[in-house]
Amino acid sequence: MAPAQVSVSERDALVRQAETAGAKGLPVAPLMNKIREGVAKKHDAARIELVLTQMVANMESADGIVREVEPGAAGTARDNAITLLSDALFSGLTADEIRELQRQVQTRAAQDLAGAARGLAYVKEAMLPVNDGTGVMVEAVRHKFRAYEMLDLGREIKRREADYRSGRASLRALRDAIARGTRPDVLLRDSRAVVVERPAVTRPDARTDRPERTVPVDRPQRPERPTDRPAR
Repeated sequence: MAPAQVSVSERDALVRQAETAGAKGLPVAPLMNKIREGVAKKHDAARIELVLTQMVANMESADGIVREVEPGAAGTARDNAITLLSDALFSGLTADEIRELQRQVQTRAAQDLAGAARGLAYVKEAMLPVNDGTGVMVEAVRHKFRAYEMLDLGREIKRREADYRSGRASLRALRDAIARGTRPDVLLRDSRAVVVERPAVTRPDARTDRPERTVPVDRPQRPERPTDRPAR
């Protein structure tokens, strides 16, 4: 087996970094999971520390947004909202884009905003228009989609990015479907349904495709046998 890239002392230093973030009120579990993941993949300590530093910075930005949206958020709900928002930031969504999403949805539930933001991050990862994706997530929040449903919706958009880019699917059409009250389970089911077009089976035309019958040729008649035999 290849030797581990992180020594015991280096791992302890990484754990202390996560615990310091926890002392500030940030979720510790995602940080500890990232440390374990890095160690399992044989990454060196410097690389893991770099990722942790970026995660902590994103969590601090996410914490600020949560405090703006739902000042009284606490416990698991607050941790989940911070984690989802920081994941959205880590995936490339900006704090300004999250705040614009909040301006349009006007929700006071941090988890709803976080789910919509993470779903929107998938749209941005697919390199689709953020404005159109924002419209989809705004309707999802307004129609009481749960956070995990908005995540699933974003993942499905990312999975079908080629269809959306080619025009076979449309974010505006998806937004309109949500606005009409279509529920997420129906949206995902319809999106995942694969219809294979089979060529129609053509049968030969009995009148034209059958070979013509040949006219029978008259056979030559056999000569008649004599009936009178000569006398013996």
